Parts: sequence; C-alpha cells; structure tokens
Amino acid sequence: MSVTTLLPEATQDLGCWCHDGDWSTQFRTKSFGLLRCTACGGYRIDPPPLQTPESSEKFYTEYYSRESVSKLVAQGGHEPSAFWNVLKQVPCLPRTGKRAADIGCGDGHLCGQLLAAGWQDVTGVEVSRPRIAGAKNRYPRAHFFAGTLDDSNCERDSLDLMVMDSVVEHLVNPEEVLAGLRKFLSSDGYFVALTPNMDSGHFAFLGKRWTGMLAPHAHIYLFTADALRRLLERAGFSVIAVGSIHAAPYTPLQFFRRIASGDVKGAIWRAHQEIGGWYGRLTGQGPMLYAVARRGH
Repeated sequence: MSVTTLLPEATQDLGCWCHDGDWSTQFRTKSFGLLRCTACGGYRIDPPPLQTPESSEKFYTEYYSRESVSKLVAQGGHEPSAFWNVLKQVPCLPRTGKRAADIGCGDGHLCGQLLAAGWQDVTGVEVSRPRIAGAKNRYPRAHFFAGTLDDSNCERDSLDLMVMDSVVEHLVNPEEVLAGLRKFLSSDGYFVALTPNMDSGHFAFLGKRWTGMLAPHAHIYLFTADALRRLLERAGFSVIAVGSIHAAPYTPLQFFRRIASGDVKGAIWRAHQEIGGWYGRLTGQGPMLYAVARRGH
C-alpha cells in the first residue's frame, strides 16, 4: 500500500460514521480509492457509490437487476449463509427459537434456511422491492417487507435472533440504522453482523486487488474487528464475540475446469485469492468478519 496521506478537505464529502477522525488515503487506482479513518481505523471507498440513505432503494434495485449480478446472486443462493459458520464458533447462539429476522434479506435464502432449521416465525426486510417479490414467491412461509423493520409488522422487544449478513458495508448511516434495530431485539436476543474483514489475510496480501470484497461499485464503509465492535457499542449493543470466517479452499478440480473452459485469466486471479486465503489461515484472519451482540442496557 502507498504511504498514508491526508486527503484535501474538498474530497471529504462523506465523513466517517464515527464522526471522530479524518480520512487518510491508503491507495488509489484509476477507478477508486480506499480511505482510512484516523480515529476508528475503519475504511471507506472513495468515491462512495451513494451518499444518502434516500438513494439506497433505487441504487440497489438497479444494481441487482443487472444480468451479471443476478446470475452471481442466483448461484450463491444454493450455498448456506455464513451465519451457520458463526453458529459453529459461538456456542451461546440459539440453534432454533420463536422469532428471527434477516435484515437485508436479499432473495430470502437465509429466511428459508432458518425456517428449515426450526425457527417458528421468520421475517425478512430488504430495500429492493423486486427482490422482496421474488423472496415471497420462493419462501411463502416467511414474512417479507420492502424497506426496514419499522415498515414491517415486527413488534418491539420481540426478536430472539437478528442477522445482518453483508449489509452494514452498504449503509450510508450504519450507526443510525443499527441503533434503530436495537429496539426490536428481545432482552434475551442475539444480534449477528457479518461483513468483509479488513484485518484479513486476503486484504493484507492482495490490497487493492481484493476487489471481490472491497467491491468499490457497491460498498461504502469497510470494517476491522475494532471498528465493528465500536460501531455496535455506539449503537447501543453489548458485544460478546468478534471473530472471522475462512472461505473454503478452491479445489484443484475447480482450477482445472476453469482453465479447461479457457478462463486462464480467471484462474490466475483465483490463485491470488487462494494465496490470500492461506495467509489468512496462518494469521487467523479469514475474509469474513462477524460480531455477536446483545441489547445493551
């Protein structure tokens, strides 16, 4: 990475969610830059893909309607949510229960998985209305709402589990959103957040080439473990566990199929990602960060 330099005032159009630090430049490419907050240690894409909460619905509806993104999302729908990996690492999390919610549920796959696991009442909320429409058709036993939990029929103090998987990095106002969710969690409930890990071996090894998770076309804020903990605590949660999840290794057969299909460039890109993954295993820092929290007092 390049030597850190403070940004000129004119480029600081969107401050850090923590409101405590200045931005420093970590690197710049032809298409985007990565900034780091001098206070919380978190990161921000520059320029951010959007700067106001009001533009989120239109932006992500258009984003997920693109053919290439839709195909990628459809392929991922057959994979278990990363939440189940967190469940293995944090024994106190409930395996099943009465009421659960997926915040930013996308196509509803985790909601379906939670129902299959034995959860009695599952709610999903998502800003993209077309994705909500698809989720309703796909998982009719779950309750889906376009917008936020405030737009749903979910009651205060009612949720035993709330999951936010790969959502917080998309939020213009993460502290405000998380603080608003807190009131829906029961006194015995658990909140689970998952997001790309900026402490990961992938980022340490790949830097600006870790584009799959930096995702400058869609992400705004990116987090280290300390920054995510700080965000949750400022939003009124009590954090009980923070850790990371390692990705499954790419197999030799998968490499062979990729090369055989003529995608040599993609195979080389994948090899670099795998080296980052092995480095992450050595350092104990996987590409996905998680935090488990309770409702604070």
